[in-house]
Amino acid sequence: MKRTVFALVTITLLISTLPVATVTRSQRQPVQKRRLDFRIHPFADLFFFVYRYSSSSDKPPEVEGLAQSVAAAKQLPLIQTLVDQLPFELENSAAAATAFAQFPENYKTKRGEDVALRAKATPLGQSLVAFEEPFLKHVWPQHKTLIEKAVATVEQTLIPKEAECFRYFTGHLGMEEAGSTVRIYFVAETPWPGGFTMWGKDEARGVCVISVTAYKGPQLMTAVLHEAIHAFDLETKGTGNVLVQLKDRLLKAGFKAADPVVITAPHLLVFIQSSETVKRYLDPSFQPYSEGVFTRPALQWLVKLELPIWTSYLDGKISREEALNQIVAAFVKAKSNDTAPKTTP
Repeated sequence: MKRTVFALVTITLLISTLPVATVTRSQRQPVQKRRLDFRIHPFADLFFFVYRYSSSSDKPPEVEGLAQSVAAAKQLPLIQTLVDQLPFELENSAAAATAFAQFPENYKTKRGEDVALRAKATPLGQSLVAFEEPFLKHVWPQHKTLIEKAVATVEQTLIPKEAECFRYFTGHLGMEEAGSTVRIYFVAETPWPGGFTMWGKDEARGVCVISVTAYKGPQLMTAVLHEAIHAFDLETKGTGNVLVQLKDRLLKAGFKAADPVVITAPHLLVFIQSSETVKRYLDPSFQPYSEGVFTRPALQWLVKLELPIWTSYLDGKISREEALNQIVAAFVKAKSNDTAPKTTP
């Protein structure tokens, strides 16, 4: 009996020292980091709902307090409310009112205009406090349903292929070094164009806002990737970023910083790259070039020059270096032939 027990113990010890087929934690595939952080928040929706009507001639809906908030917002353009912080990320209107009351007294815009920031922001904050309860009762339930439905579609379509899509566009745009997770607030309505990337105090991290009524279906996927590219552009300006490289090459080729080509050409690459990513990875039936920005008359000459060159690069027919060389050469030729636009599209 003792010999039997000893033999069993010996066999057990021998087996425990042999390699086993089970997968240890270190052998498992690493969990992919999410690159997109989707957020749905009522105050963000309220904030952009107000600015949607303050930036338009459309008549606001008959909701108590909305007209007063719209009137206050008209005194303070959207970009000027984003000084030092991103107010739509605050918890509620009361927090926004407190923040607005602490804004600097004066603010100089990029155009050199002096704005009495605090004096204009304070009544806006107070009006948002008055509007919040009617908004939550009469507007937010419908908006929430719209937003949640749109976000569910993005989650089902984009997220399973998120890693592939991000490798594709970061690799082609020279943004491989981007490591941040992009915060995206989905709201029902915003001012035109319906998608924004802002940064507040941190100029290396972008926070995005997208309207789910401005963009639907594959266009919504494109908008998500488009704004993510803008966020990564902020983060990777010194690490091979193609958008920066194109701008620098245009400047060296003789274009001025305020030239429409310098302003528009890199941004058009964002439109093309995000559209091609959706078309090639998410929806092969997507036809992006028959609608939206690509059909604007003022952009037609830019699209005709830039689109075939960049898609040749994406198809592997030419290198990135050659693509940039060809794009700059095409714009230089257009300038010398006096076919380039004189104003920004």
